[in-house]
Amino acid sequence: MGRVAGRVSGECGSIGRAPKELNMSVPSRKTRSSKPDAIYAVLRGRIDSGHWGVGERLPTEIELASEFQCSRTSVSKALSLLSLAGLVGRRTRDGTRVLPPSAGKMLDALAFIYPNERHEGVWRTVCGFQEAAFGAQRRTLMLPTGTDFRKGAEIIGRLGEFDVKGAVLLPTFQAERDHTYYVQMLHACRLPIVLAEINLPGVLRPAAVPDGFHAGYEVTRHLLKRGLRKIGFLANFSWAPLTRDKYLGYRKAMEEAGLDGNSARVRQEAEMTPRFDDPLREPTEVAERYLAEQSDVKAVVCANDYLALGLIAAAKRRKIRIPQAMKVVGIDDFRAAAPAGLTTYRIPYEEIGRQSFALLERALAGHPEPSEIQVRGELVVRESA
Repeated sequence: MGRVAGRVSGECGSIGRAPKELNMSVPSRKTRSSKPDAIYAVLRGRIDSGHWGVGERLPTEIELASEFQCSRTSVSKALSLLSLAGLVGRRTRDGTRVLPPSAGKMLDALAFIYPNERHEGVWRTVCGFQEAAFGAQRRTLMLPTGTDFRKGAEIIGRLGEFDVKGAVLLPTFQAERDHTYYVQMLHACRLPIVLAEINLPGVLRPAAVPDGFHAGYEVTRHLLKRGLRKIGFLANFSWAPLTRDKYLGYRKAMEEAGLDGNSARVRQEAEMTPRFDDPLREPTEVAERYLAEQSDVKAVVCANDYLALGLIAAAKRRKIRIPQAMKVVGIDDFRAAAPAGLTTYRIPYEEIGRQSFALLERALAGHPEPSEIQVRGELVVRESA
């Protein structure tokens, strides 16, 4: 994994809310947040997790400004904070490079392990976690893993080297076979671990997750109330508990209406390969396969917004008019949903982050924990249905 000796994120740096102190004291509640602090927290997490090795050059200010959708001034301030913390060296014409770790005091912090902040749901969950940590004057260590599930599992096994008291884990894996490896690492970890967004059967850890059943049920009832009957269901990552719950909500609403929730209009694919650079590519391919099998479907419940947007794109290629010939609903309410006019179910990812922090705090205090907290969202009606 790389860099583990002596560098942890000393600030309660929030994506969207972070203190400005660079010392090891607990930040004041009056400390104001800023964009440079948020960028600093993310970049420091990457350095801590070994994303960039000692001596490696960070992306340019222009590249970072593009990634974080901000000005070069904000990036420059964030890099200056890294330099003041002794994490990087900055030289004209040589750029910004990671410095060797010092053997200084390690930080009593809470960790958040997550795949990639480029995914909106992950980003919003991270925001909620760090906002709650900032309010409680807790320092945090942000550890991005990318899509390599083994790196995430390895970090779990080495949390003690970061001197953290516990961690929230947002798991990432692409197939059911990867689940076993995660479970083994979680069983071996002696620190308190809380799961966020995705619960893993058999790990016996507290979790804060969306109420998938309620999401599937509400969007299906919305379609049924509009007189629709030939309603399909489309999902990938179908073996995951959250996707299963969404389908069970759909099926319950259909059965209450006297309809078949197990019809040929249901398609659930097991695999999912996240592509942060092109998140609609795979969902559109899944949607193309689905439409190739359908002849009379009038509405489709999609297990997530990307599938719904992919279905709309695939339908347009086939000259299927949305919503006149077919209505589409999603689950997430990501930013792309509103411009596309997508009716969806808004999952409160920020609240899931806050609840995961609260669960971790209670675990550290030795209080009994519920096995799972399910966070409900709400229907958002737009043009697609």
